[in-house]
Amino acid sequence: MTRKANTEKISVTLPLELTRQIRALVSRGEVSSFFTQALEHFLAIHRQKIALNKGFGAWGKESHPDLSTPDDSVPYIRSLRDKDNERLLRVRERRGK
Repeated sequence: MTRKANTEKISVTLPLELTRQIRALVSRGEVSSFFTQALEHFLAIHRQKIALNKGFGAWGKESHPDLSTPDDSVPYIRSLRDKDNERLLRVRERRGK
């Protein structure tokens, strides 16, 4: 199936100055591709912001009193990384045998 078969033409009204800037950057046959890439990028950032907002506060003082200050996070992250490194070493040893 071609990409054209999975598309829909829509009408969008934009400020004149914005369209002038877009036309100065993008050749006539590439405008749809430009908008597709720009909107995919915008939507990815938007979804990430939504996920961050939903997850904000999940690690509150009640559930993780050991991480009550930013300085507490350094040893915690270091311990996670050390555990990951130990696991990777074990995996490499198994593969080498």
